[in-house]
Formats: sequence, C-alpha cells, structure tokens
Amino acid sequence: MKITRMLAILLSLLLLAGVSCAHAEILKLPIDFSGGTKPQRSYEIGLMEYEDPSIHVVRQSERPILPDGKETRLYVLRVKIADPSQLRTVSMKGFDKIGRVGNIEVMSNRVNAVVAIGGDYYCGDAKRFVLRQGIVYKESMAPNQDLLLIDEDGDFHIILAEEHPEEMDKTQINGKKVINALCFGPALIKDGKRNTNLQSAPTHCNPDQHNERMVLCQIGPLEYMVVACAHRGLTLPEMTDMIFYLDENVQQAYNLDGGVSTQMLFLGRRINNTSIAADDIRKLVDIVYFASAYQPD
Repeated sequence: MKITRMLAILLSLLLLAGVSCAHAEILKLPIDFSGGTKPQRSYEIGLMEYEDPSIHVVRQSERPILPDGKETRLYVLRVKIADPSQLRTVSMKGFDKIGRVGNIEVMSNRVNAVVAIGGDYYCGDAKRFVLRQGIVYKESMAPNQDLLLIDEDGDFHIILAEEHPEEMDKTQINGKKVINALCFGPALIKDGKRNTNLQSAPTHCNPDQHNERMVLCQIGPLEYMVVACAHRGLTLPEMTDMIFYLDENVQQAYNLDGGVSTQMLFLGRRINNTSIAADDIRKLVDIVYFASAYQPD
C-alpha cells in the first residue's frame, strides 16, 4: 500500500514538472523597442558567464603581445542566442530624435540587456542611413561608407563602400528583411577575409592611430563575438589581427563607435576600462544589445 502511494506521489510530481516545463518557453521577441525578458540571477555563473535556455554568454579577458613587444588588453564577450530577435538595438530617446544622449546603463537596464555595447552614434552624422528594429528613419546615405546589414535570421551582410551601398535597396538582402543597419565602419572582415581598404569614413575611425575600439563580429548562425580594446588602443589592422587571434572562424567583423564611446556592459556591469574617469564617462545615443528570450513559468 505504501509503495503504491509513493508511486502515485512520484507520478504526480513528474506530471507537475512536465506542466512547469511546458509553461517555460523561449519567446520570439517583438521587432520593436520593448526589450527582452529579465535575466535570472540563478543562471549567472560567477562573473564570467550567463546561460539560460535562450542565451549563453562567456566573458574573456586576454592580454596578447603585439609585434612591437607591447602588451594590449582585450575585453571579449562570446554570445550564442536561440532566436534572431534577441539581437537588438535601442536609442536613448528614439531614433527620430537627434542629439538625445544618456548613460549606457540606463538604456541597458530599460531593455533588460544581457550584453550591451555602444552603437554607431547614428545622429552624429546626417549622411548616415538609419534603419533600426525594422523601421527606416533616414533613407539617404553618403558614399565612402561600409555598411552592416543584419537580416531577419540574425545574419550579417557587409556592403563595402566600393559596392556603393548608397545606391542600393537596404531594406532587404538576399530576399530577407533587414532588421538593423549599422553605418559607422569600416568593415574589418567580410566573408571570412580581411578587408584591406580601411579608409571608409576615415574622419571617424582613424585606422592608423592607436584608439579604443569596439568591434561586432559574427562567427556562425546566431553566434557572435564583441571585442573591445583597452585605452592604450589599437590600430584597425592590429584590431583585425586580434580578432583572428581570438577566433579564426570569424565571418564578419564591423567597427563601431570607438574612443571614449567604447563601452561594454555584461548583466548591467561595465567590464572594460576607458581612458577617462568613471565620473566623466561619455553619454551615448544608442546601443546594440543581446537579450534573453526565456520566459520562466
């Protein structure tokens, strides 16, 4: 009798567990500016990793030696997501507002970002194409700019300046809808190969100078890497070397706003050092971020 009762209790617990698992799900986040689900502290693995059923992030800190014998420091976040809607953008006050800036922490917290990095400072140059979360805010684009298009499957497509992206339909690529377009550059790696022409938009990136950098990379389907360098800075050719050093399988790598705008958050915590004091951190216009899409029961 006792055994039968114990089996009944066990069966009930298993059924309840099954119902609980059925209620917990991975969402497809809406293509808007509403943000992701709130990260759960129970999925934090120390200070270096976060993994829930929808997103896995691993933090690295590397100190490679450059050809001149000097050491540099790299801040790296590797990100794997379950759904392309988890790669998102947001601005401080709306992409139709010019010059509205704020702390990266404010934007990150508002959208429950697991990873947040400074974007492309879209309003800093009236000559840039602006498409965010599926909406075109500005259609015109000046020549001599490399463009990054992120499609509905989360795949990166780099259009080099020499391919004249200013003349193209930038709302779709290879039959897929473009969800976000980033217009800063230049591209460092396209289709697994180094881009040797780094002169697009040279007034922004100063490719041959040692500056703080922020680079967004795609490694494979729904697999990404973001890389920042410390305030000693790297040239863009050196930064490309460092990206291949970190992962030789990088397919696309695109340079974003750098200098003191090189800011990286993981679970709301700033993880890269900058060349200015914490109290004087530059306010940003926009961020690129990765969100959780896991909805616990």
